[in-house]
Amino acid sequence: MRFCIVIPTYNRADFLPKAIESVLAQTFADWELIIVDDGSTDNTKDVVSQYSNRRITYIYQGNAERSAARNNGIAHSAGEYVLFLDSDDYYLSNFLADLNSEIEKNGNEPCLYFHNVLIEHNGKQRPFAEPLPNGGKNILNFLFNESRVIGVWQAAIARCFLAENMFDTRISLWEDTHLFFRLLAQFPFKQLSVQGYVAVQHEQSTVIAGSRQVKMADVERYILAINDLEDNYWNLFSKYLTEKDFQNYRDSKLNMYLYMARTNCQYDVAYNIAKLVLKNRFSLKNVVTCLKLVVHKIIGR
Repeated sequence: MRFCIVIPTYNRADFLPKAIESVLAQTFADWELIIVDDGSTDNTKDVVSQYSNRRITYIYQGNAERSAARNNGIAHSAGEYVLFLDSDDYYLSNFLADLNSEIEKNGNEPCLYFHNVLIEHNGKQRPFAEPLPNGGKNILNFLFNESRVIGVWQAAIARCFLAENMFDTRISLWEDTHLFFRLLAQFPFKQLSVQGYVAVQHEQSTVIAGSRQVKMADVERYILAINDLEDNYWNLFSKYLTEKDFQNYRDSKLNMYLYMARTNCQYDVAYNIAKLVLKNRFSLKNVVTCLKLVVHKIIGR
């Protein structure tokens, strides 16, 4: 089996058919699809049961969040490469064929293959991010200095790499980047020119909801995940990164949340984020920002 596609899903019965049918429509046929239902209370099971293709496996588990669901899919997989498809996204029909062709060109060596992703919003598509640089660079140093986030849907992962590197179920935000940074510290990677994953942004999507209302709990979970990577996996990163690199990365993410909170006029939340910013990096710029937010807090804006 060449590819295993894992779809973790929770109450996405209305979106799921498009994702499943995009896999069934692939021009490359050597795949298996594992749908892990993370305790849905809607008619997800009924939706999946409409598809009788022998390559589709449905697994139900009690609600345990997406990291546990993805790990469950990995545990039941047989494909050489594991891919993750969110239940509200879809593939273009030639995606797996193009991906397989590029893997063959690379000599079929186990690798962490990144491909290009399209973001679809209100029917319009745009590239998700610039491709990663191939060869000659410290990729982790590049990612940290560019403050890049790697989505789970950006890669095809050699299944043998996942034997001792699963999603950390303690991490409920930034969990995919947490995994990919660990993988990149240990295994070879290659950025391919393949494009065929479409990530759909809609009113119920995590990205849209998170940008419209910043939750302090989410900010704290994000920073805890970055700290966990530094504190518990330093042996993987010490030859590639410094403590300052981690500090820079935290600072960039905190300032991202700070900007979002200020844009949303969530000044109490912004003030609390600013305190975390100062704790992470005490600089004149950050002090000035915090003072401005103190004023906003006092005057009630």
